[in-house]
Amino acid sequence: MSVTVVPRDLLREAYDLVLAQWPDVIEPGEKTFHLDNGCNMRRLNEVHDPIEDWAGKADFRSEICEIIGSVEHYVFTSIHNALRNLNSLQKRDLDFDAFVSRFDGHPNFKVTPSAAN
Repeated sequence: MSVTVVPRDLLREAYDLVLAQWPDVIEPGEKTFHLDNGCNMRRLNEVHDPIEDWAGKADFRSEICEIIGSVEHYVFTSIHNALRNLNSLQKRDLDFDAFVSRFDGHPNFKVTPSAAN
């Protein structure tokens, strides 16, 4: 299995691109909890679908293109997990450092410190 090395500043750039697609206040809408501990959030899914499409179709430079799908997925799952217990989420309350830790935990990615300027 190959591991993609992702400099932290590149990850931040991709994260910011994805977050720019989300509204400032994110609401889940009606929640349906499932026996397997899952939760469907209709309004969240309606907001997310075009963002997911954007990530798959937008024209990015190659370094961003290589990670944007995974970044979009991890941002969505972070929002989804937070909204399980909330009625709304301010986009500004998302924690980039927590996101980095979660992204770095994926076996296909290794986040490295950004190069010194």
